[in-house]
Amino acid sequence: MVVLLFFSIPVVAPFGVARGGAPQGVPGGAGIDGEAVYRSHCLVCHSLAPPPKAAPPIKGLAKHYREAFASREAGVAYMKAFMKKPDASKAICHKEAIERFGLMPAMTLPDDELQAVAAWIWDQFDPAMTGGH
Repeated sequence: MVVLLFFSIPVVAPFGVARGGAPQGVPGGAGIDGEAVYRSHCLVCHSLAPPPKAAPPIKGLAKHYREAFASREAGVAYMKAFMKKPDASKAICHKEAIERFGLMPAMTLPDDELQAVAAWIWDQFDPAMTGGH
């Protein structure tokens, strides 16, 4: 009985960050682990950090979204919409990245998974990262 109670307690990391990395109270993906979605569907093309694989690294993308949007909510919403329907004219990364890697295919994941992975990508911003694309 004690073991069941222990495992039924929700796990929350320190500093108000829910498991999965999204700050509590900020739209993520209804309890879906954005990093797990990344590992299952995005990692094949997007490395986390440089050097790139077949697409720009996640930390570089996070940097560009942070530069383009003042709020997490707006950046995540834009990223989610872009993943659903990529359009070169709406890309946040530099034109050279699309010339080098091409435009990503549309993601056919459910909205909550796209929301979770977009929120996770936003959170991968590394302020120490300078330059790069």
